[in-house]
Amino acid sequence: MTHPSTVSGVVTQFLWANPHSYIDLDVNGDHWRLEIEAVNLLRRYGWSKDSLKAGDKISCMGARAKDPAVFAQKCFTVEFPDGRKLMATPTGEPPEPSAPRRSDR
Repeated sequence: MTHPSTVSGVVTQFLWANPHSYIDLDVNGDHWRLEIEAVNLLRRYGWSKDSLKAGDKISCMGARAKDPAVFAQKCFTVEFPDGRKLMATPTGEPPEPSAPRRSDR
């Protein structure tokens, strides 16, 4: 999550579901599955089940999966060619890393 990247392509499917929603994206012939937040959180950020449709061209800023063979990414921001943006986190940025836990023992 500390090294965000951007992927652009054409939406093939938008799965509006819990516990996570997903965007399936065709990126130059490669299939990518982008994970985004749960429905209840996305609604708070202005999303609906109709926010994305098959054929929409988008760019997604997010964090790549550790295993590059998975072609997955945690998506923080979706941008359309006309400049419209949908935030998939409160700020459209990766969450701050958690502070290391200290044991009180």
